Amino acid sequence: MREGRNESYGEPTTHRGARDRILHKTAALPSLVTLGNGLAGFAAIHFATKPLPPAEIAKGQEACAAWVAGNLVIAAWLVFAGMICDALDGQLARMTRRTSEFGKQLDSLCDAITFGVAPAILMLHAVQGVLFPLFGEVTPLLHTAIAGRAVWFIAAVYACCAIMRLARFTVETKTDISSHMAFSGLPSPAAALSVVSLVLLHAHLLEPQGWQAAPWLAETVVWAMPVITLITALLMVSRLRFTHVLNQYVQGRKPFGYIVRVAILVLAAIILGFQITLAASALLYVLSGPVHWLFNKAGRRKGPAGKNKHISAAAPPPATQDQSD
Repeated sequence: MREGRNESYGEPTTHRGARDRILHKTAALPSLVTLGNGLAGFAAIHFATKPLPPAEIAKGQEACAAWVAGNLVIAAWLVFAGMICDALDGQLARMTRRTSEFGKQLDSLCDAITFGVAPAILMLHAVQGVLFPLFGEVTPLLHTAIAGRAVWFIAAVYACCAIMRLARFTVETKTDISSHMAFSGLPSPAAALSVVSLVLLHAHLLEPQGWQAAPWLAETVVWAMPVITLITALLMVSRLRFTHVLNQYVQGRKPFGYIVRVAILVLAAIILGFQITLAASALLYVLSGPVHWLFNKAGRRKGPAGKNKHISAAAPPPATQDQSD
């Protein structure tokens, strides 16, 4: 090897040493972005649980409901900001070649706050704020209505399933990107997105905007929140296969047909509205795992039967014993 040059990379060692020093200095950046994820979840919990000020209480029930709905929208956007941080921290760690066990553990802890606890609290307060006359206080105490206790139980199940999902992912995950093309169980960011997108959709439907300004439709979204939350909780701890959207559909070169599908999705967001498109996309992704499992199960059932039928049609009939002998 010639002095001053790395033959394996074809670049001067002085330049490579300078690049390594730069990467070493920026190694803290992925951890800071991960902490931003946890901070966004903490802020989301703060806004979702923010008590009503006396000035809003004096304005009446409608003003209180609007104030609570506005805080829930802020909390939902903060969870969405946490998702962006969660998508960036891994990319930054690989770019700086500073993937570590510390970063992996820190990522799981922050995800537990933003994608585990925060969406459950958002769902609790969204349901309680709209359906309080029917459910009363949403709490596990025995003196409250059973419907309120059921909603609290669903939120608790969601938080526990998200934490268990993150613990299992931390133990089973590998550093190789090729092994991250699919998830075993619904990923916690997708589960959180399905919940907070309904919060955003409910607030959007309360605004007078043509056909979307339907009180019954907004109330239907609120009734669907506990159901969707419970379904996503169970899917997180399942073994159903879910596609890794970022690794399969974002990274690398894509064909022209992929660009057309993205353009159609953007056009739908413009026509239907961002909130409706976001909620529909999140729920379709949640359904993709069970639908994929059902198709695979149906294929396994038809496969052996079709194969045996093909073999029986191609093979000659078996020889029969001549009864005249």
